[in-house]
Amino acid sequence: MMEPLDRILLGVATVGGAVCAVGATMYLYLYSGAVPLPLSAVLFGALLAGISVAARRLGGEPVHGALPVIAFLLVIAAFLLGGPGGDIVLYADWRLLLLLLCGIGMPILAGHLASSVE
Repeated sequence: MMEPLDRILLGVATVGGAVCAVGATMYLYLYSGAVPLPLSAVLFGALLAGISVAARRLGGEPVHGALPVIAFLLVIAAFLLGGPGGDIVLYADWRLLLLLLCGIGMPILAGHLASSVE
């Protein structure tokens, strides 16, 4: 059974996963001159991996480590739906694929590495 403080911290980690999605989306289409520079996918993917490993260690179950990643994916899915008036937040191109690969792959890799160390 989890302590109340642990539940609160797990909720904070889940919100952190959603904030990672917002931050990564904000800077995903950054350019340096004429060259696309989607560093936010890699940076926020690494941050999400750290949050996911911390949530897994806090909760003790693998599903607890997946909560920030699920929140990340839900926010990305909401951004793909578009907004009022036909506004599009995310475009379906290679940068979105990179964001999804980093947002899912890095936490999985970090969780695997962290569980093999324990």
